[in-house]
Amino acid sequence: MKKATQRIIEKFPNLKEKLNNDENLFLSEEVQELDETQITFLKLACFFEAPDKRSFDLGYLYRSLDNDWLEFALELITEYFRDDTYLIQKPSYSLIKEGSDFYSMAQFADELNKRGLRYDRQKLNLYFQRGKVPQPDLVIGGVKYWSEKTVQLYGDQEEIRLQGIKD
Repeated sequence: MKKATQRIIEKFPNLKEKLNNDENLFLSEEVQELDETQITFLKLACFFEAPDKRSFDLGYLYRSLDNDWLEFALELITEYFRDDTYLIQKPSYSLIKEGSDFYSMAQFADELNKRGLRYDRQKLNLYFQRGKVPQPDLVIGGVKYWSEKTVQLYGDQEEIRLQGIKD
C-alpha cells in the first residue's frame, strides 16, 4: 500500500475494506453510503494504488472538498508523486505551515534538546557551517528547513556518536 493511501486510511478507516481494483466499485451499494468527501478520497486512493488502471479527475477536489480536506488532498497528491512514485526527485514545492513536518533551525535545535542532546540554534548553525549537519531539505527566502525524517536521522546519529564517546 502506498504511503499516501495509508494516510487516507488513517483518516477514513472504513475505506480500507472498500479499496480494491473492482471496475464496478463505485456502483456498489456500500460505496453509495459514503459521503462526497469519503468517495473523493476513495477515488484518490484507488488512483494511488493502480494509476495505470484508474484515473482521477481533479474536478472531484473542486466539487467535493474545501478548506482542510482540500489542503490534505493536495498534500497527498504531492506526497504520492514525490515519495511513492519518485517522479519528483528533487522537490522544490512545499506547503510549510505551523505543525508541518519541516523544522527551522531553531525548531531543529529544540527537537535535539528534547532528545537530551544539548543544542541551541547557534551550535546547530556552527555545526551546519562546518558540514556536520545535513543540508536543508528546503530553502525558502533564504530560510533553511529540514524534514522531520532528516531531523530524526541526525538525532539518531548524534545519540550513537555520543554513546561511542561515553564508552
